[in-house]
Amino acid sequence: MTRMLEPRISPLVSTLLLLGALAGLLAGGRAAAEPYLAVEAGLKCAQCHVNPTGGGKRTAFGELYARNQISAQAMSLDPSSKPWTGDVAKWFATGADIRGGYDSVTVPHQSSESDFALTRATAYLDFIALPNLLQVYVDQKVAPDNVENREAYVLLTPHNGRYVVKAGQMFLPYGLRLQDDDAFVRQTSGVSFRTPDDGIELGLELPKWSAQMAVTKGAADNGSDDRVSLSAVYVRPRWRVGASYNKNPDPLGDREMEAVFAGWKTGPIAWLAELDFITDQAPTGPGNSIYASLIEGDWRIHKGHNLKVTYEFQNPLSHQAEDEQERYSAIWEYSPIQFVQSRVGIRRYNGIPSFPASNRNEWFAELHVYF
Repeated sequence: MTRMLEPRISPLVSTLLLLGALAGLLAGGRAAAEPYLAVEAGLKCAQCHVNPTGGGKRTAFGELYARNQISAQAMSLDPSSKPWTGDVAKWFATGADIRGGYDSVTVPHQSSESDFALTRATAYLDFIALPNLLQVYVDQKVAPDNVENREAYVLLTPHNGRYVVKAGQMFLPYGLRLQDDDAFVRQTSGVSFRTPDDGIELGLELPKWSAQMAVTKGAADNGSDDRVSLSAVYVRPRWRVGASYNKNPDPLGDREMEAVFAGWKTGPIAWLAELDFITDQAPTGPGNSIYASLIEGDWRIHKGHNLKVTYEFQNPLSHQAEDEQERYSAIWEYSPIQFVQSRVGIRRYNGIPSFPASNRNEWFAELHVYF
């Protein structure tokens, strides 16, 4: 999100044994949004996700795309059965994202730390009151620790989805909807799958355009004005370009952010890029500015195999070289059968010399199950 294959056990044995080593480590992922897949297929987020801005539960098309285009092969115990699309009844559909695995971190002059962790399990509920017009959508973290609501809103899509109205708790439209909440452009902006907000969003979905405007609570509890988010992207089959703006008034200091982002396809490689400028105004005295950037390449080596390489850079505009930070990542993703993905990766951080944690190395192995 292949043609139907007859059930075959032996070609899958090694894969299942490999995944079995991680099967007990299932943990919830960060809503499995992968913008490179949209770039690779020349699609908009709304074609594969219930949420028109991406992330969360997949549409029936998104489920079938994951099954037939992303997986190395589609395995069916009953070839005559209907593939899973998330539909439980005409008025109700569900889905989930589950991730987990092993993580090891090495900080200079310190002992390495490693952990097997249940990160997060997320369930999606979609209640269809009026098909293709009105539905209620819920994105709920169910594990580990406490149950946490991430999104819960009424979704109105008149004129065959040309117009979109969302009201409730939602993720803000801003920049690329990356799966990795720890990416510099997501950490620095503070807009990620960890930071939903309450409000209303208006959207426009045209054949070549996707645009949103959201007015949310932000820091309104502190007596400030509402937060405003704007985002728009122009989509073509082989490339896309977009821009976002966000203003968050706060008595403790207003924040203003701008982002430009793009995606393009060169042969088997899909590219993503984003550049963010963030300015924090202090109530008294000078403010603070920072920019963060990302470039990512995803190479579909073979069906079911993807190599992801990223470079990230962020710099507080203080003109001090030691404030700069870099992050390099190399990740191999393997999807042997539908709804299962394993990931092995390494990350290298280069940062402030006086802060050893900003110069750490990390490697991880992860299993992702979704439906």
